[in-house]
Amino acid sequence: MERQRILKVYGFARHEIAKRLEYVTQSKQNVVIEVCDHFPETHITLGLSKEDDPFAMSLLDRIEMEIRNLMAPCVFATGEQRMENVLGEMLRKRHLTISVAESCTGGLIGHLLTNVPGSSDYFLGGMITYSNESKTELLGVSSKTLETYGAVSNPTVQEMARGVRERLDSNIGLSVSGIAGPEGGTAEKPVGTVHIGLAANDKVLSGKYRFQGTREEIKLNTAMMALDWVRRYLHENPFLSGI
Repeated sequence: MERQRILKVYGFARHEIAKRLEYVTQSKQNVVIEVCDHFPETHITLGLSKEDDPFAMSLLDRIEMEIRNLMAPCVFATGEQRMENVLGEMLRKRHLTISVAESCTGGLIGHLLTNVPGSSDYFLGGMITYSNESKTELLGVSSKTLETYGAVSNPTVQEMARGVRERLDSNIGLSVSGIAGPEGGTAEKPVGTVHIGLAANDKVLSGKYRFQGTREEIKLNTAMMALDWVRRYLHENPFLSGI
């Protein structure tokens, strides 16, 4: 009998989740609920406190559904699933393809996507366009856009997403550009400033975020947020709020 379940959340800190779950934890009966950080995710673990509970499965089902309703759409996976697995399955079922244009993440998004066996069914490839010249030459980003708004901007990631989608002929184009640090930030664009772009159908979307942490943590959070954008876009859910 299944005695434990793990719900994976992206977009809420541990203390925010704990506050949202106050009512559930007060009425949990024979279920133990733990909230733990697994950067950049947070995991909610549900476990049975009594082995002889005859209604164990229905109880776990009910508590899980309550939590999903409270946290939706931030619950993205269960058990051993990862964001890239969940997204890959969604793309495969919809017969959609994706390509990525990366700057600050340096290929991390492509790495995560290709960690999934069979990802060649939907992942067509990516371009690491770290310099302004490569953004222009490989993706067709306008030099005027770069001069006017800079590489870390909504207009730039919009053109990056559109460019990689057109060049690799994918259904979805995903792009990121940002300042991972520890140097390179300015008063207007401090370290951790990241822009994400998504091109699909006749839409080109973009958003701005500011992440905290080390260079590696900023890169990982950027990659995770970008994949979450695609997941939410396919589910027709709003993106997580930026700045």
